[in-house]
Amino acid sequence: MAEKEKVSQTISRELLQRIESGEFPPGSKLPTEMELTAQFGVSRVPIREALSVLRAAGVISSRQGGGSYVEERSGGSALLHQIRIESDDVEAIKHLFEMRKILEPEAAYLAALRRTPEQLEMMNRALQWLESESADTGKLGSEADIEFHRLIMLATQNPIMIQMAESLSALYERALKITLRPNLGLIEKRKAVHQEHRDILSAIEREEPELAKIQCAIHLKNAEKKLSLYF
Repeated sequence: MAEKEKVSQTISRELLQRIESGEFPPGSKLPTEMELTAQFGVSRVPIREALSVLRAAGVISSRQGGGSYVEERSGGSALLHQIRIESDDVEAIKHLFEMRKILEPEAAYLAALRRTPEQLEMMNRALQWLESESADTGKLGSEADIEFHRLIMLATQNPIMIQMAESLSALYERALKITLRPNLGLIEKRKAVHQEHRDILSAIEREEPELAKIQCAIHLKNAEKKLSLYF
């Protein structure tokens, strides 16, 4: 399994380099899965995984009629030059994601059961803040993102979970600024991330705990998948 993941990661990085070199300019269609399997000499499985990573990062998108297309990017900055992660940060972010996948989906579950009307209103305001930040391609939106997830944690009404989240806040803030940096200029990717937050809040608002848990897990999985381009 590890070898398969390593192959797909290598392919996704090479495709990203080819995109950023101009071989596949914005709006162009990537080679088909069959063509890529021939180019890389692998099966379709790692090709599909590599394309999935690029979609999660907002680099490509699937369009009606089939195929993967390179997304437009404002500002012209290369993703590989946007992010520099020190080795210590890599390990910290990996460990943080392990903790987030345990803690945050359950927090969303409990928030759907226990949130007050006032807390729901505060979450909606935080989401509106995040939406305005997302519309500005020059802003990371990290503060609004942090506030949204902090409010979900508070809505659990669980003091132990809240205390644990608070103890991770400094690392969470540092990691989020690193992980959001590649989204600068990727308008469609930023919209997709905002929609993931909207889906979490919608489930909490409708008091559907299982759905809130699932939507939060999807959000974290997409964020973690994107990072495999850089780790």
